[in-house]
Amino acid sequence: MLAALVLFATLVLVAVVPVATGGAGSAADKGTLRLRAVLPWEGRFIGDCSGTPPGAVFCYRHAGRGVVPGLGMVSHSYAYPVEQNASGCPAGFYRVRGYTARFTVADKGQLHLAVPGSPQCLSTNVLEPTYPPIKITGGSGVYAGASGGGTLTHDARYTSTGAAGTDTWIGNLIVPGLEFDVTAPVLTGAAGKTVRAPKGATRVRVTYTVTARDEVDGVVPVSCRPRSNSSFKIGRTVVTCSATDTSGNTRTAKFGVTVKPSQ
Repeated sequence: MLAALVLFATLVLVAVVPVATGGAGSAADKGTLRLRAVLPWEGRFIGDCSGTPPGAVFCYRHAGRGVVPGLGMVSHSYAYPVEQNASGCPAGFYRVRGYTARFTVADKGQLHLAVPGSPQCLSTNVLEPTYPPIKITGGSGVYAGASGGGTLTHDARYTSTGAAGTDTWIGNLIVPGLEFDVTAPVLTGAAGKTVRAPKGATRVRVTYTVTARDEVDGVVPVSCRPRSNSSFKIGRTVVTCSATDTSGNTRTAKFGVTVKPSQ
């Protein structure tokens, strides 16, 4: 068990996995999304894999969620098996066996991804193991018939219960006939404002109105910091507002609120 936990901590800190090619941010044409999904995760050791000799193959589960441009809110999960002292490998080396991962996109469907195992023997001091390309093998809902692939970069850090980190999936997602929404909402009202503080006051409450409209979703919520009706100190404060549509596209705007002292 202790050896498995040590291997887990080492593996998640070093895994850099290729999947196909691609960019990010916009669709090249209808049915193709240049995917860039940066998804946080938490991982735990879950024990010997079912159907293997005790202590031969250990499994680790990763799960997390985040907003992906062109998709929306995505939850992802996968378990991957690690074979210790794999056939043809020196003592103390291991291989990662092939596994599958799933993206569940809120209110839209799932994407299925196949991650091949590592072809080479790995040791705990190998920082950049090389893997075969990962493929998108199908999906459900609006992503039925999905294909494509790209690269997966896997980074991690230690936690009190195991490990946590970020998976960055970059590549091409192809769904024939599906028109991906890659346009962010438009913000209105993010304009500079100047007010004068009452006599003797060092702060003043300032209200403003910023709205957002998306070409697919219509009116969408706006989040601003500091919020409208906050207490602003004398001087200039930068307000940052953002709005995200249901496809994960975010627009951000900044403006200044200047509070002048009383005359």
